[in-house]
Amino acid sequence: MLKKLQHKLQKNHSLNETDKNDKIKKDLLKLWEVDGFFKCPIMGICLTHSEQKKLLKKINIPIKKKSYFEIHEILISSLNSKNDLSQKIDNILKCKFKREKESLLGLSENEFQNYFKIAFEAGDYAGVMWATAINPNLSAETKREIYGEIHMATFLNNDNILKLKQKIFKQQEKIDKLYEETKGNIKLRRTLQKENKILKKDKEEIKKILCATEQEKNELKEKLVTSNNKYNYGKNEQKKETINKKLLKAKLNIQNSQDSITSLKEKNLQLLIEIEQQKKINQLIKNKMKKTVTQFFHSNSCDASCPSFDLCKKRILLVGGLQGMEALYREVIEKSGGVFDYHSGYVKKKPKKLEACLKRADMVVCPVNCNSHGACSIIKSLAKKHKKKLHMLSNSSLHSVSQAIWGSNKGGTINKN
Repeated sequence: MLKKLQHKLQKNHSLNETDKNDKIKKDLLKLWEVDGFFKCPIMGICLTHSEQKKLLKKINIPIKKKSYFEIHEILISSLNSKNDLSQKIDNILKCKFKREKESLLGLSENEFQNYFKIAFEAGDYAGVMWATAINPNLSAETKREIYGEIHMATFLNNDNILKLKQKIFKQQEKIDKLYEETKGNIKLRRTLQKENKILKKDKEEIKKILCATEQEKNELKEKLVTSNNKYNYGKNEQKKETINKKLLKAKLNIQNSQDSITSLKEKNLQLLIEIEQQKKINQLIKNKMKKTVTQFFHSNSCDASCPSFDLCKKRILLVGGLQGMEALYREVIEKSGGVFDYHSGYVKKKPKKLEACLKRADMVVCPVNCNSHGACSIIKSLAKKHKKKLHMLSNSSLHSVSQAIWGSNKGGTINKN
């Protein structure tokens, strides 16, 4: 529908296209001339993160260790005046939204408003927002109304955010449960492997006994053939019978051992299959969690209206927690604009490394179920000594960590000792 409307607008204005383009070139505002409240959403919505990084690389601004917010901040500050960066941004947006420029900037105010409503409902309003900001022919009321619609859209996702948080929490519970089951399976597998090694040794011993028995039997047979003494013959027969009994017993032991080995091999194979299936399930859940976290942060723009906006300036230190989930903890904090720091929680008599990490942190999060009592005491003492915000959590789930961080940003309790 939006493409049809653009085509119709271009067709209706085709007769005066040359005159209008000349007028547009004269009347268009530059980005450093637009209203200040438009600059932040234009950078956040009209340019992708990869486009922003390419742009900064072209003018030799280093971005290797810069966060999303720091890059955003550089671009916004450049729009306060005419300079190389602001001119390049202006040119890129003109090329990117050439279609909107041709079809929108010649419209009347009512036509422009109607077009915006359709684009906004379709979720394709980046170009319209840019055209609104640079169009000097629109009234301040119309610009304010369009900005307000876009601005308030960021607050209308609370239901989705709550559902995503609940989904993350449930997924975390499933992962914890599967993790415990996997640990049990691994332990059982190791026990079976040990038993298997013992049975293999027993089998080797039985083979040696059997070999020795066969050798003894052959020697006795040779003696029986060469012996003519009846007494000796009878005695040898008795020995032969004893040896045969031993041989039969050894064969039975071997058979029982082979049956046990076969049974253990089958159990081993079944356990290996179950573990592989479990790994696939774990990977699927991790992928789903990663997708869920990504959706959560894409739905929440990082600007002054965002509840976690202040996190962009903070370094979060996580002490302990599941090491396998370090990447997820990092993703939660860094996608909120924070700087993630991690310490395993293992400390000796002089925890110099932990203290160094704690000194440079703005906030410290410590799950008590993943740290020893002694380590928790050291962390509390260091936090008190250096006057750092400290959260002592009952568990290390992704939900608990994110709740502690965001709760702190919204004015909640900071030190839960």
